[in-house]
Amino acid sequence: MRGEKFFNEVIREPGIEGAGRKGRSTSLILKRNECLVARYFYYGYLKHRCFEDILKLLVLEFFLSPTTVCQVVKDNSAQLHTLKEKAPTVHFFQRRWPNLKW
Repeated sequence: MRGEKFFNEVIREPGIEGAGRKGRSTSLILKRNECLVARYFYYGYLKHRCFEDILKLLVLEFFLSPTTVCQVVKDNSAQLHTLKEKAPTVHFFQRRWPNLKW
């Protein structure tokens, strides 16, 4: 393609093409899942929303399908049980994820 040679000479450094793993970042997926489960708990336990409302909100917030949201919550049920045992307040969530509106 036109300009590709220039791009490769100027922008890319030699040896970078093969470096790193391509695809989704496992650490970022784990962080997303942790936040998603926290939001699930927040909406259900602190806001007293029904399951269907929680699912709709999480689908909109995380750009995931309802099936994926349910699977993430199911796979991270241990975190959900931990949150239930600790019964954190809104301040816990605000400190942990200050970029979100709790």
